[in-house]
Amino acid sequence: MNLLRSAELLLYEVVSWLVFYPLTLWRCIRRPMAMIAYAEQELTRPPEDQFSEALSPPIFLFLTLMIAHMVQSGIFHNDAAFEGVLADQRNLLILRAVAFSLFPLLLGIQHVRLSGQTLSRRTLRPMFYAQCYVTVPFVLALDLAMMLHSLDAGWSGPTALAIFLIGLGWYAVALTRGFMIHRNTRRSQAIGQTALAIVIGGVCFFGVFALSLLSGPVTIGS
Repeated sequence: MNLLRSAELLLYEVVSWLVFYPLTLWRCIRRPMAMIAYAEQELTRPPEDQFSEALSPPIFLFLTLMIAHMVQSGIFHNDAAFEGVLADQRNLLILRAVAFSLFPLLLGIQHVRLSGQTLSRRTLRPMFYAQCYVTVPFVLALDLAMMLHSLDAGWSGPTALAIFLIGLGWYAVALTRGFMIHRNTRRSQAIGQTALAIVIGGVCFFGVFALSLLSGPVTIGS
């Protein structure tokens, strides 16, 4: 009976993603500041009552990466073939999740510091969860741009660049507004914090993939 109850809960959770994933994505794109506040507030509630109206931010980010990975390999047939540990696509997906999670992690650290709190697992968690929400639209734009760029068509390059710039611009504006509204920083300081987070996050992101190449050579299949 315990096994059946666990299967029942798991099935309902997975099926509910079909409803709450697009709903959460729409809310993040349309009202990123409200989703930041929502994530921070939900973690103050009992665990069983948290995120009843949206997906949990880390699950939301991981599902986005999983969907993008499946589309990239299944439709565009543009997946990287590693040797060693990353030869397993599951390990590669985990690596992508860790790499993209560096952005909300670095932003969470910045928000903890600006709020005057001591950095700890307890103070970092709500900031990290909140930044996961605003990172997902940027991740989608980046992955879509990479997929389109891999197409052998004259329009794919400019379209991919436009999508990437739109996603990056939206992300930068959302982060700047987040620093200004939720941490009461001046506009110039908020812009500086945003630029710092994107630059350091980008360097760390590519650094993780550069280190992954130590596991063996890589070839790109299409």
